[in-house]
Amino acid sequence: MAGKAATGHHIRLISSYWCRHAVRSGSGLVYLMIALVFGLTVAHILIMPVEQFMIQQKQKTGETDPEAITRMIVGVGRPIAQWVLGLKSMEEIAQQGMMQPPPMGAGTQARTELEDNGIYDPWTSFLLEDKPALLSAILLVLLFGMPFVISFLAFNQVSGDVQTRGLRYLLPRTERRSIFFGRFLGVALFSTLVMAFIVATIVLYLGMKLRIYPAGALMVWAVQGFLALAILMLPYIAVCSFVSASVDSPFLSLILAKLIIAGVLLIAMIGSLAWKPAEYLLYLLPWGWQNHLLHPAPGHWLGAGLACLAYTGVLLALGYVRFARRDL
Repeated sequence: MAGKAATGHHIRLISSYWCRHAVRSGSGLVYLMIALVFGLTVAHILIMPVEQFMIQQKQKTGETDPEAITRMIVGVGRPIAQWVLGLKSMEEIAQQGMMQPPPMGAGTQARTELEDNGIYDPWTSFLLEDKPALLSAILLVLLFGMPFVISFLAFNQVSGDVQTRGLRYLLPRTERRSIFFGRFLGVALFSTLVMAFIVATIVLYLGMKLRIYPAGALMVWAVQGFLALAILMLPYIAVCSFVSASVDSPFLSLILAKLIIAGVLLIAMIGSLAWKPAEYLLYLLPWGWQNHLLHPAPGHWLGAGLACLAYTGVLLALGYVRFARRDL
């Protein structure tokens, strides 16, 4: 018991130290800048057309109509969301382009008829009508893009110290598992704090500047989106943990992590064009699950969350086995 308590204490110390000093390191600073620029740029690109529409509306009528603005966002966003979520192909969306989408607040019977015609689906309706549509769009893009960004923070968990033999000075004072899992937790904690800042900044802007959604709805959906992003980052950090524990060069660790994360997605997408079952390669990583973190059905988002945790556990186990056996 004393050994387990000491290990837990060492893991907490290492993770908190790594998190506190992440910004001082080159990788932490680079990740912070890229993550902030990416997240806030995505928000700006999606919010700017809405702001222009509001300006035009105010010039014509002297006031803004939140309901008309919401209808415009839903009308434009529905086919895009259906494609991003993998519910429809571009050909199917083009074919139904002339058909009218369901009006805001449409009754159950009207929605059923539109669902039979292939226009309405519960998932996009949940994201665009039941939840703040603009925030849903931003969260979908962040879910897709942040896995590419996280490797800038997580690539050098142990590979740099292995290269310089610096870990030999730590091992007399602690165990390998404390170093490995402590640094993973430090990366995860720092990433979570950055995600929280990005989401909070976007929500504050939407709530104080646009004012087209109720504050309570924005806050609740922002918390759900933040939790989805935080959970999604864990398996991709674990990918970097495995790679960093397997190679001696931080630069090589970064390249390999990028190739693994992006390669699974690209091979699955390109392969599915020639052979449809190739799309199942997405499930080698959470690419095939991650959008379900924003699904309306609890079974879907709970399953996606558990899948992310399962990926994390497997990858961390593989990484630790490699780290425990290698010569430091």
